[in-house]
Amino acid sequence: MSKKKQEKRRLSPIATTLGRVTNELRKVAARLEKVQHAVGRLVFDSASPRSAHFRDLQDIDRATQEITGIAAFLERLASDVPSHWMADSKGASLAIALHELASSLGRHEACETEAKEPVVIHEYEIFD
Repeated sequence: MSKKKQEKRRLSPIATTLGRVTNELRKVAARLEKVQHAVGRLVFDSASPRSAHFRDLQDIDRATQEITGIAAFLERLASDVPSHWMADSKGASLAIALHELASSLGRHEACETEAKEPVVIHEYEIFD
């Protein structure tokens, strides 16, 4: 990537971005729990536990647990990421269709080193 492009992008610490993703996942999990309780009341009031609706309700519970687990995983990763690792969270947020979510994840927060001295940008290949 050219230096000119790097200068135009506003980079945020990856740990901060991972923290925002974690918070958003927890919000989704909380919403799913509310849906699960509402759907659960409808299913148990109108059908037997052997119905397909009961299995769907179990899938909602599983999805909630998976989202909560992913949030915990990302939170742990964020605690181990070196503070100098930076990413263009604003650019990445452009892939998200939901405006409020994109705004939350794409916020730029300057790190302390940005105010003091320029950060040396390195491109990392995390996965081959």
